[in-house]
Amino acid sequence: MALCRTLCSAVLLHVWTVASQSGAFTESYTDDATRLRTDLLRNYDSVVPPRSKRAVEYSKAGTDVAMEIRIFKVQGVDASVGQMRLKVWVRMSWYDTRLSWDPAAYGNITSTHFRGMHATNAENSEIWLPDVQLYNANVGNEFSLDNALAVAYSDGSVFWSRPGLLDTLCKFSGLVAFPHDVLKCSMEWGGWTYSGGYQGINLSGKGYSEATTEDTAGSSYQEYSIEGVEVETKTNFYDAYPSEPWTLVKYTVKLGRASFYYSLLIIFPTTLITYLSFGVFFMSHEVGERLSFGITLLLVIEVMKTTGASFVPVCGELLWIDLFMLVNTVFCCASLVETMLVLFFAFHIDQHFLPKWLAWAAPWCLCRPDPNLLVESNAGRIYRELRHSEHKLTASNTFIQKGAKIQELSQSNLSATDTEKLIFFENLFYLLDSDSNGLITVEDAACMLSFVNLGLSRVVLEEILLSAWDPKQLFDCRDFLEICVELMWTTPFTEIKLGTENYISSQKLRPKSE
Repeated sequence: MALCRTLCSAVLLHVWTVASQSGAFTESYTDDATRLRTDLLRNYDSVVPPRSKRAVEYSKAGTDVAMEIRIFKVQGVDASVGQMRLKVWVRMSWYDTRLSWDPAAYGNITSTHFRGMHATNAENSEIWLPDVQLYNANVGNEFSLDNALAVAYSDGSVFWSRPGLLDTLCKFSGLVAFPHDVLKCSMEWGGWTYSGGYQGINLSGKGYSEATTEDTAGSSYQEYSIEGVEVETKTNFYDAYPSEPWTLVKYTVKLGRASFYYSLLIIFPTTLITYLSFGVFFMSHEVGERLSFGITLLLVIEVMKTTGASFVPVCGELLWIDLFMLVNTVFCCASLVETMLVLFFAFHIDQHFLPKWLAWAAPWCLCRPDPNLLVESNAGRIYRELRHSEHKLTASNTFIQKGAKIQELSQSNLSATDTEKLIFFENLFYLLDSDSNGLITVEDAACMLSFVNLGLSRVVLEEILLSAWDPKQLFDCRDFLEICVELMWTTPFTEIKLGTENYISSQKLRPKSE
């Protein structure tokens, strides 16, 4: 029984508490509120600005409007057309002495509501509302912000809050660093009809606030986030109204972009493809797919550029992403041009002389300070086999008549150049005879002769020499002179000297172990 009495007492106490708390919302509230609204709106003109107790430099008439924008979400940004859309609440408060009353005379009512429309539709509004416009709006405030009731308090203060979307036209700054940019867009607010003499505009607090407690829908999946807001006010005087101040409130919104998506989709693949394009430098020119590999990578770069163009805004400035794509394209083109030059010199140039400076620099460019260079380049060998296959001298169809050329020269008058050639050939023999035993091998002779522009490879030269001097494997000075006269007598002397220099350079670059 004691438990039942306790429960009943608790229920009765709860009912009495609720009844006492809701005592302010009695049936008489409707009558008092209707009477209050009727009295306040009697002879009220919603077009005439209100009076207040303000004391300003320009005018004591009118009222001051305190303005605040609460930003919830970046609804969308279109940098290509310069447009920003924000989900906001626009809050304004001011004093209107015509809307003050004594609460005791109206059932202790301290606030009431009035139908409010935008200033452009003042005839449908019950009370005066501020004429504050967004100057750089893409769509007017009367269409982008919802209509809402204004709340008037007994002391004459009025509060008006409207939710909606602000569709703003922007001249974005900071776009050069796309996609790692921080965009700035300015919103300019001010009076359209009433000057500051009748409608002053001030900031409520710092002029803005951000929705930090609410988790707006899709906030984790939006491209832009608000990095900060700067608010400044200034007073302008126009030539048409030189004595009237016009207050301007400027909101500068900083927007940070989620750049990870662009880095993963554009920057990283493009950089990887560019690094792959350098792979052609490490491929031999004998690889048939070397050129097609470079062309394929260049096409991939162009496809990536086309894909990224759909995200990049069109503007008159050179964006970072445009410069990045341009540099990558240049590198891919450079690797492709290098490939074409190598193939051209390998297969379409008769002379294969290697300058001293290039012979010295080649090992270091290939990261091989201790080179193991071939005596004869592969380019020369492939060129001879492919380009001169129709008229190439081989051991099967060409024979050297031993001593024939020497005998012919002995019966003719030698010029100074011919004499110099013979002396040069003799000195060349002693250069090849590193052991000073008066003999050189077939391999040494063929190796040296391959550096002179004869259209013959070292293997072919060995076959020719063996067929002419078979079974002799070692040559003395006379044999070597006969070989040089038979094979190089009609070759220009400058080419013989240059080929000899290349041969000497190659021998110096050979590892000592060989």
